Amino acid sequence: MTPMNRRSALLTCASSLAALTPGLSSAQTAATFPNKPVRWVVPTSTGAGTDFAARTFAQIASENWKQSLVVENRSGASGMLGLDFVAGSAADGYTLLFFSVSQFIDATLLQKYSFEPTKDFTPISMLATTPLLLVAHADTQVSTVQQLIAKAKAQPKALNYSSGGSGGLTHLAMEVFLNKAGIQVLHVPYKGSGPAVIDLLANVVQLSFTTPPAAMQHIKSGRLKALAVTTPTRSSTLPDVPTFAELGFPTVNITSWYGVAGPANLPADITDKISRTIAQAAKSGPLHDKLVSSGIDPILSTPAEMSRILRSEREQLQAIVKNIGFKKD
Repeated sequence: MTPMNRRSALLTCASSLAALTPGLSSAQTAATFPNKPVRWVVPTSTGAGTDFAARTFAQIASENWKQSLVVENRSGASGMLGLDFVAGSAADGYTLLFFSVSQFIDATLLQKYSFEPTKDFTPISMLATTPLLLVAHADTQVSTVQQLIAKAKAQPKALNYSSGGSGGLTHLAMEVFLNKAGIQVLHVPYKGSGPAVIDLLANVVQLSFTTPPAAMQHIKSGRLKALAVTTPTRSSTLPDVPTFAELGFPTVNITSWYGVAGPANLPADITDKISRTIAQAAKSGPLHDKLVSSGIDPILSTPAEMSRILRSEREQLQAIVKNIGFKKD
């Protein structure tokens, strides 16, 4: 072999090894992931329904991975501060976003994030769903949706309601209901579902849409009254509470969901490992039972399934917004 041919052969061999190296490195990374603590970013305040679900799933992942998950609440700007933080993080699996449909709705309305692979985020898994409840403070003296409508029509804008933020899920759900019921109730937005529920309990506001984890103990204590649930069938945790469909409002069927995502361009093998191991660990056991007893139904999708769900959700959301003229305050 001539020196020139030998040099060409060596360059070809070196190029082939270089092409193989990223795949090998990625496989090795996935095999050992995680070998250090993982940031579990929650874009809401502490005490909200999303925070409860986030901490339960963080515990599930931590026990499965034998590694610490550090829960970081980064609330503000309807959750966009937390999303910004994760979007700008390294795509190595060590910074993950636990988010709910509320942040997805707000990001969609703002047209700020795509939630598609290779763009702003990498969808990993749709983890769970939970219904929304229309609740009223006990002193409001309404025990049914019919009584609420009658009171609101007799005294327009005398009642007010809290939401976890302008443009979020609880804001959207209430506006859909008000539109269909033909009544007016004043909106008071808060920086997160936690503060929204706190002022509802203090009777600063009289009404709110919220999730079972955030309201269950207060319903049982009698401080709040559950008027209706958004799911097609009654909730097993609140079997005496009627659905909106039963009450003549079939389009008030907005439910909450929770998912996990990573920064854009998260390697596929790491993405799959995160999704697969959380799903396996969450299928049974005390933490699974804790979720179910709180009204949270684990669904545990694959990354591909989550991407399809998000595309469908975006189309439905855009149709709802157009139909009722919904917008951020």
